Amino acid sequence: MTSKTVTVEIYGERYVLKGDADPDYVKRLAGVVDRKIREAAGQLPGTPLGKLAILAAVNLAHDYVKLLEEASKKDSAIAHASRRTKDLIDSIEEQFEDLDLTS
Repeated sequence: MTSKTVTVEIYGERYVLKGDADPDYVKRLAGVVDRKIREAAGQLPGTPLGKLAILAAVNLAHDYVKLLEEASKKDSAIAHASRRTKDLIDSIEEQFEDLDLTS
């Protein structure tokens, strides 16, 4: 795959990014980073960009970890439901095996 160049703007600064990802996707990612930096700047006016970027990165990492935890809980719930369903099916099958259907 050929490398693409995409120019994005984050917190008033232009960045030229190179990679294989779809340019629209890269712009969406840059928009998320820009919003996170602006949120941090709104809460801490006058904070240097480097510190805002670190705060934004920590906030993004927090969001990411929360999503991973939620996905893990959902996977666990699905696995539990699947085991419970199998147990119920096994129980029903056992009951049918015990029935005398020849009369």
